[in-house]
Amino acid sequence: MSVLGRPTAASDALVLRAWPCGETSAVASLLTRDHGFVKVLAKGVRGARSSLRPLVEPGRLINAEFGLDPGRELQFLRGGSVLLDPLAGRPTLERSAYLLGALELVDRCRPTAEGPGDEGEEHLFGVCQDFLGVLSSPTCRGPAVLFFALEWRLLERHGTAPEVEACSDCGGGADDPAAGPPWFQAAEGGLVCGRCAAGGTAAGARPLARDTLALLRSLREGSLAAAGDAEPDPGVRRDAGVLLHRFLGYHLPGYRLPAALELLRAGKDRTG
Repeated sequence: MSVLGRPTAASDALVLRAWPCGETSAVASLLTRDHGFVKVLAKGVRGARSSLRPLVEPGRLINAEFGLDPGRELQFLRGGSVLLDPLAGRPTLERSAYLLGALELVDRCRPTAEGPGDEGEEHLFGVCQDFLGVLSSPTCRGPAVLFFALEWRLLERHGTAPEVEACSDCGGGADDPAAGPPWFQAAEGGLVCGRCAAGGTAAGARPLARDTLALLRSLREGSLAAAGDAEPDPGVRRDAGVLLHRFLGYHLPGYRLPAALELLRAGKDRTG
């Protein structure tokens, strides 16, 4: 019998999702700071006295202790502690929906390659950590815009963020009045000037209002904290969300509108 200890790891991690396994256990998908995406098996976690139960709640930022056996697809979750629970206190439906939507988006649309100048999945973890911190703040007034900013960061990780400065077709300046009002075309990569739109480039595109363009530019240039503090006109916010949704659907493999946002939209439709 081997006397060598089994390899273990301890790392800060975001719980992306969890599902039952067997009668008393559960499997959780984690995005860790030091080891990327890891699936862990929490044995007996559904028991009333399990100390692991707080560590498998989706959306929580935890410090997890788990096995690190390269021969196993599922590592054993051994312990840890909760660092941040964004839904502690009195969460609103809006904040809860955007949190769950962000978890689904990160889990389904994982970057397959590192972007320039960052550290791969460690950088993605840092973005998610910042997102949780801003969302958890009582001063966060714009969870929708904060979610848009997270979508933008994920697109950057895939190397396909929208072009919002120059025309994606001709490269000309979009702020030139002589070029006509700008448009947004996901297939072309983002902004299209009025001149190119008139030439047929904008087939399937949407007119891009100046205020919506300003909001998209702020997502690219500003911090997540600034996005969480933003309160744009509801119409501008809605237009930006629709444009990003179309862009994500065109450019990110595996993307679909997160189920939590479908529920949020349905709730708003019922209340008028």
